[in-house]
Parts: sequence; structure tokens; C-alpha cells
Amino acid sequence: MNDDPTETGGSGSAYYARMRDLDEALDEALAAVRAEQDAGSITLAEAAAKRCGLLEGHIAECRRLRGEHLGGE
Repeated sequence: MNDDPTETGGSGSAYYARMRDLDEALDEALAAVRAEQDAGSITLAEAAAKRCGLLEGHIAECRRLRGEHLGGE
């Protein structure tokens, strides 16, 4: 059984592929913030603010994609 929705074809596959790309980009961006904080170049509060911004942007993009590809929100 194939559990990867990006390989099933159909209208949802572009959505799932784009979501995977967004998730990977978020992971990379959060890792960069973590590295900045670990290096001492930003404070805990600055790191938290950056993380919040990244997560809010990610959620907004997820909603936009859902509406574009699946007819949601």
C-alpha cells in the first residue's frame, strides 16, 4: 500500500507536495534561528519572536494553499 499522497495523482498531489516543501522550509528556518540563539547572536526573546513569526507565516501559507488547492478556508 502506498501511503505517500504525493504519488497518488489527482488534484491533491500538488497540494501535498507544496505542503511538504513548506514543512521542509519551516524546519530549515527554525534550525537557523536555533543556530543563531546557540551562537549567542540573538537573545532568547529575539529567538522566540522569530519563531512566532515563522510559525504564523507557515500557518497563513498552509491556509492559503488549502483554499487554492482543496477549496477550504
